[in-house]
Amino acid sequence: MKSSRPRATKIFKETVKSRKIDDRQLDLLSFVSSETISLSRSSNVRNIRSAKSPRAVVRARKNFLPINIDRSKNFMNFICGESNISAYRALKIVAANPGSKYPVVYINSLSGLGKSHLLYACANSIFLNSDEKILYFHGKDFVYNFESNDKDLKKISTIIIDDLDELTQDVGLQSRFCRNFDLLKRNKIQIIMAGSILPKNMKMASPNFATRISGALVEKVHKIDRALAFKILNKLVEEHNFDLSLEVKDLLADCFHYHVYGLESALLKLKSFSEAFDKKITIKVALKELKILGPVLDRDINSKKIINRVCSYYKIDIEDLFSRSRKKEFSFPRHVCMYILKERNGFSLSRIATLFNRDHTSVLYGVNKILAETQRDESIKKIIHALV
Repeated sequence: MKSSRPRATKIFKETVKSRKIDDRQLDLLSFVSSETISLSRSSNVRNIRSAKSPRAVVRARKNFLPINIDRSKNFMNFICGESNISAYRALKIVAANPGSKYPVVYINSLSGLGKSHLLYACANSIFLNSDEKILYFHGKDFVYNFESNDKDLKKISTIIIDDLDELTQDVGLQSRFCRNFDLLKRNKIQIIMAGSILPKNMKMASPNFATRISGALVEKVHKIDRALAFKILNKLVEEHNFDLSLEVKDLLADCFHYHVYGLESALLKLKSFSEAFDKKITIKVALKELKILGPVLDRDINSKKIINRVCSYYKIDIEDLFSRSRKKEFSFPRHVCMYILKERNGFSLSRIATLFNRDHTSVLYGVNKILAETQRDESIKKIIHALV
């Protein structure tokens, strides 16, 4: 039978809440209080009942958590944005009461978007609230290594299966997975699965396998947008104790927002260069160094299309568009291109400035000029609409 928080914890929480204490501090204190009370009743901690520090009691329970779960990952240090908030909320609900509201959950995510952090956070949260076991497997490991009888299953609260798409190419493994899956369902064990393929896109999956996955609550972690990338970058900068200017942060958030690994790799590259040569990282230095990691500028194919369309419409060469010439025949198309990239494609001023080798004020001037033209002249607005 799954344990719940003792009544003493509720009294403790109400007492603390009457004082001015931060919500995060309150949650942490509640967890420690809950663990201290529940663990003191467990036979596993008889030898440490006399311990004065609650921290000593919590440490004694670490053997219940699989070693392949990162204990540093939790919901409090997970950075939320529009791309991941739905999966985050679903797993928080699951962690609060495993096997209840959403007994089977499938998290769909590509690599580097925070999927593992969410799974670890959920496992750590369940661990803090329950004396029961949590098991963590990768796709094929669940099929090969999961062996249990009904007596053992009663001790298990949650099973997490990552990289489930490893099974989509092997019908034999899928059949064994289904048997294990049904056993867990019968014993009302929380099942959390994750993979890079949506259930409906598992073309090689057997009907039985696909049916079981499709019956889960499916939450997708989408690609990181620029706003979330900037928040993650600020956290990485703080963790690595490495200061960057706002312009360089803008550049990294624009060009490496496709996943967290790309952001951290770029940041570490710049930090390594700065420490090795004792140089401050400027936009110019960042552009030169980060070319080693891949093309920094113009990752968005759509931006190339915009540039080509503008040049084609105004009948100028790309070299003229990017030149320093102030002739109206070149400057006006250049400003139109800047305006479209800023207002329609969502590029930051720093990214456009880097692309055109201009400063922020020049880009801002060009964008504002075209904005004024569209408000004054309806034909300019129609031209821009056609170019987009």
